[in-house]
Amino acid sequence: MKTKKLLYIGCLMAASLVTFSSCGDFLDEDPKGQLTPEKFFLTEDDLTASVNALYERINQTQSWTNPMYPQWQGDDITANPGSNKQACAALDAFASEGANKGVTDAWNLHYSVIKAANLIVNGAGNVNGSQEKKNVAFGNAHYWRAYSYFYLVRVFGKIPIITNTDINQLDAQPAEIAEVYEMIVKDLKDAINELPTKYDYEPARLFDVDVWVTKQAAQSTLAAVYMSMAGYPLNKGTEYYKLAAEQAKDVIDNNHTYGFILNPDWKDVYSMGNNYNKETLLGINNDAKGWWDHDSQLSSCCRFESLGDGGWGDAWGEIAFWKRYPEGPRKNAIYAKRITFQDGTVITADCNWWDIPTEDLWVPITMKTDAKELEKQIKGLDEKIEKEKDSEKKTVRKVNGKYEKLLFEKGKKCVKEYHPMFTIFTVNCDEKGGMLRQPYDCMKPNYSGMVNDRRHNLIRYSEVLLWYAESAARAGLSDLTEAKKCLKLVRSRAVTDVENVTLGDGTTVKIDNMSAAQLAEACYIEHGWEVAGNWVSMVTRRSDELRMDELKKNFEYRVTNAPVVISKKGDKEYTAQESVTVTGPWSEDRIYCPYPTTDGEKNPNLKK
Repeated sequence: MKTKKLLYIGCLMAASLVTFSSCGDFLDEDPKGQLTPEKFFLTEDDLTASVNALYERINQTQSWTNPMYPQWQGDDITANPGSNKQACAALDAFASEGANKGVTDAWNLHYSVIKAANLIVNGAGNVNGSQEKKNVAFGNAHYWRAYSYFYLVRVFGKIPIITNTDINQLDAQPAEIAEVYEMIVKDLKDAINELPTKYDYEPARLFDVDVWVTKQAAQSTLAAVYMSMAGYPLNKGTEYYKLAAEQAKDVIDNNHTYGFILNPDWKDVYSMGNNYNKETLLGINNDAKGWWDHDSQLSSCCRFESLGDGGWGDAWGEIAFWKRYPEGPRKNAIYAKRITFQDGTVITADCNWWDIPTEDLWVPITMKTDAKELEKQIKGLDEKIEKEKDSEKKTVRKVNGKYEKLLFEKGKKCVKEYHPMFTIFTVNCDEKGGMLRQPYDCMKPNYSGMVNDRRHNLIRYSEVLLWYAESAARAGLSDLTEAKKCLKLVRSRAVTDVENVTLGDGTTVKIDNMSAAQLAEACYIEHGWEVAGNWVSMVTRRSDELRMDELKKNFEYRVTNAPVVISKKGDKEYTAQESVTVTGPWSEDRIYCPYPTTDGEKNPNLKK
């Protein structure tokens, strides 16, 4: 009962923070009746409620795809150039404007988290309660403020640093990137000192996992931050890779007390049947009540629109990345090995995404079971058959008393999108259409619901292993035995050839024979395979490419857009090209998103 009360109080507090969704909104804020640290923080219950409210804000940064659209710049994800996907297509093409809904939501929702965190940082000390509970509140606030700035600085570059709730400071100059990172590091160090390694009460711990952030998650994040600082644009180099290796290694060395694992079967990594698993170091919990601020709205994002079963097709797989991707259980869990077509909850056909049929394919139409609905359906089908009887192109027919529809037309692409299809967020359904909690199987019927309670994986233990291994190699550590073991461990469940790794220049090197430079590159590449298509990861493929200053290479490849050979069948060669057009010369400002138009209008300092 007390937990429900605290959640309710937290919701009320979150509601009071709704208007604080961007820097520009701070400028318009009416200070009368403003929720302030002095007014809110009185009891220990207020501490818990404030953290609940903070997590309300965190949920919204990933409930839907918009705030994550900047991650489409990575070479793993592309978009539909048409439909209603122009916002993500523009970011995929490095050509976004400030009015882009992905840009606006990424900015607004992460600054909303910062606002909620600032309220705790500036007010939790006023509570006359235990220091332990105050530290938990402080630690969560410091962590998520750092996390939000980490997201923003990699997406926008120079950004305003907001550290309190005083509206008079918020017409601020964007801080230099180095200054933002200094703030992030300080907050994370504070969080590491304040957070526990495990919670023993609700809502901090649910379903046998820690819902609230822990010390080890903060350490892992600091490792990723140090890696980012070591690379582009700060280029702090070896010293910071050494710092990253130290943080990641501490988590690995103490894992006997944390209990993180690598799921033995890769299909369980994103499985709804394994939603609360021991591989996730940091996750965002969601519920399935259909509340737009609390659920995960990604279950329809990967299925292509043209398949006709409710897919949104927000993210397509980039062709060249998919082609390079090493074969094995991991690839089969991230991409659909076959594309299926379904009528209701019945799979009617399947194909490769690049197939072009040599003859028409007709499939049965699933008939209604209700008598009145069946009568109506038959009438509609008969009318369509009559209408098409004199047409050369027919889409419906009746054979031996059974109705069929034309699914594949001779000489035309079976799959209109003609791209690889991700399956990370896709879920199977039962015969009644209900969601199944089991590993996804691309050959079984797909759940067409829009929302579920998927836990978003921000950091997985496999990533910490790779961060340590890469950082150790780049830091110049003399003994890389442990680092090579980490790489092997990650690959052991993922690929068919564990020992041999293909590097960027196409050469294949045995892990035991790798130089430090080769090991570093292999781990960088491996992390890209691990997080491919998972735009909710804290460190996405786009983030890695930013650190290694490879977004320019991705841009130039997309401008050229050379056909990629997908498959050969006899004398026939199947090729494919990217659909989103990327044009113009490269410039450094293409890396970062523009500031949101509305915020630029309110704050003249937000100009690029």
